[in-house]
Amino acid sequence: MNHPWTYAVHRQPSLFSFCWVLGLIFFPFLLKAQSTPAPTVQDTTEPAFIIIDHFGKLIEDKQGIESVRWISQGLQLRLDSTYIYADSAVIFGDNKVFAYGDVVIQQGDSLHVFTDTLYYFKESDIATLIGEVVLTQGSKQLWTKNLTYHLGEKYGEYGLGGVMVDKSLQVSSKKGVYYADREEIVFKDSVVVLHPKLNLAADSMRYRGAESLVLFTGPTTLYTPSAKVYCESGFYNLLDDKAEFNKKAQYAGDQKQATADTIRYAAANGEVTMLGHVHVVENEKKIDGDFLRYLENTGETWIKGEPALYADSTRKVRSPEIFYNEKTDQVSTKGSGEIADGTWRMRFEQSDFDQATGLGTFTGDVIWRDTAQQVGIIADTMHINRETEYVLASGARRTLFYTLVEQDTLFIASDTLTMERVMDTLTQSPYRLIRAYDDVRLFKSDLQGKADSLVFNDRDSLFTFFDDPLLWTDTTQFSADTITLSVRHKQIHDITLVQRALIISELYGTYYDQIKGKRVVADFDSSAIRDMWVTGNAESIYYTRDDKSAFIGVNQTICSKMYFTFKDNQIDLLKYFGENSSTMTPMGEAQHDALRLEGFQWREEERPQSVNAILE
Repeated sequence: MNHPWTYAVHRQPSLFSFCWVLGLIFFPFLLKAQSTPAPTVQDTTEPAFIIIDHFGKLIEDKQGIESVRWISQGLQLRLDSTYIYADSAVIFGDNKVFAYGDVVIQQGDSLHVFTDTLYYFKESDIATLIGEVVLTQGSKQLWTKNLTYHLGEKYGEYGLGGVMVDKSLQVSSKKGVYYADREEIVFKDSVVVLHPKLNLAADSMRYRGAESLVLFTGPTTLYTPSAKVYCESGFYNLLDDKAEFNKKAQYAGDQKQATADTIRYAAANGEVTMLGHVHVVENEKKIDGDFLRYLENTGETWIKGEPALYADSTRKVRSPEIFYNEKTDQVSTKGSGEIADGTWRMRFEQSDFDQATGLGTFTGDVIWRDTAQQVGIIADTMHINRETEYVLASGARRTLFYTLVEQDTLFIASDTLTMERVMDTLTQSPYRLIRAYDDVRLFKSDLQGKADSLVFNDRDSLFTFFDDPLLWTDTTQFSADTITLSVRHKQIHDITLVQRALIISELYGTYYDQIKGKRVVADFDSSAIRDMWVTGNAESIYYTRDDKSAFIGVNQTICSKMYFTFKDNQIDLLKYFGENSSTMTPMGEAQHDALRLEGFQWREEERPQSVNAILE
């Protein structure tokens, strides 16, 4: 700035001027006349606060309590480091300045305030600006009516509405405070923000111009071309398009509703992060958790929680960590969790499941079940193909298959188990085929068994046991090269023994009823044998009884076919077909230990006694 201009003030001669001239003439003689020097008087006058650097015309009156100076035809004043320009002004002593016409306040090189009228009071260091006011600082412009500006603290307040413009950003509010030192403005009451990337309505907000940072400080609703966001705290950075929404953060748009404690958005890579009490609903899709990260470009979503939840129209997944890709429909998890997919249910400790390919691996206490068919599998590890419904179950511990039969659970354990969907070539309808192999064992409260391998198909609800199979029901043991067990309406319907079929019933001590043939079909009713057909080299040994169930003798018969009926788990009626050879031996004459059909082996010690026994 220029140095203060020097100026002359034209006044009429006065008595004071005349005395002042006489004093100059006689002053040296007076000094000589004094015998002692006069004391020195120090100048205690304070320097002027209001400095006039330039004026067009000035009139001054010093007759009142304080001097008054009228300046017109343009002026420049300096108040400390603040410059004031105007067409005219009235200065009262060194305390007040009233400026009029094209008033400009300048602080530093970048801050300028333009107005029609200014009233400045030194005591408060406040300038009241009246009329149309424009404050500019860098790229920012604040337009308002009437502004109270604190010169020393460099901030201005308005209360009759204002509009701030910074490049493509426009903010309006009823009230506001502009802090020049930190280039920050606080907007209050009916705040509206207009920007090419967003529109915003709020009760209050702050804007840091140097950082192009919009700060949300109260209930705020932000509008974008595709969404609406509500929060009560947070920020939006206009430079890097990063935003954070806190306190009751809510998102709505594109058929999606989301809430969280905090929602963060980075437009550069289209990344959305949600923290705390995450809840997302989109059509039939639902997500709950403590953390969510979503990439708009790829459709990838990472969800964490205790546990996190992902659900749609056909699936429900629970796990500490869930990965979902909305574009490929891929779902995978980490940590223990649960998946519901149609009638399928999966529980596990770890998983890697790709919904797009339908391939997945599940480990650690894996439980699969079909709620419609009431069947399930428990294993250490399962590899599945959801598309073909193929399952491979294995692991360090034995695999367990279970299903409901006669309101009781039938358990089958094996080293390995597979399950797949097979198409019936005749009916063109699919059915499920299950294979269990290596040391297969079966347990039900009234049925136990073992085999080397097993096949089950749910088309006929038929279990087929291979390689030295054994079944036990009550006191009866079934053995053959192959055994089938048919279930209808969740009830055991029949058991069929094929090749070297042998049925042994323990009666008392060494007394055993025995039936042997090439094929045996035993029909059941309420878990008990109702009748039985034996064909092909049929043989039988059975103990007859009287009306009081006392043993009478032993009947031994050989024929081509036999038919038995049972009552209370004992032979009630026996019919022979074709040529037969039959003998009856009284109890006292019979060699009971020797009454054994070929292949007889009573293997009760191999009979599982519990579910734990088949898992050992």
